[in-house]
Amino acid sequence: MKKVINYSAIILAFAILSSCSEKKIAASEVPQSAVAAFNTKYSGATDVEWETEKEDGKTIYEAKFKFNGKKIEAEFDANGTFIKEE
Repeated sequence: MKKVINYSAIILAFAILSSCSEKKIAASEVPQSAVAAFNTKYSGATDVEWETEKEDGKTIYEAKFKFNGKKIEAEFDANGTFIKEE
C-alpha cells in the first residue's frame, strides 16, 4: 500500500511541475504584439531572453532581461498586454 501512495505522490508532483513548466524560445517565436509592447515599456533593455508558460490554459510570454542595472522579469500575453513585472 505504501508503494501505491508513493507512486501516486510522484505522479502528482510530476503532473503539477509539468503544467507549470517554462520553455525557452527565440525572440522570433514571440508574437510581434508582445515584442512591441516589451520594446515600448523597456526601451534599452539588454540580455533579453524569452520563455513561454501556460497559465489557466493561456500562453504567457515572459522576458528576462537587464534594465537600468537590474535583472527584471516581465510577462505579456499574446496580444501584447502587460501582465506583471518581478
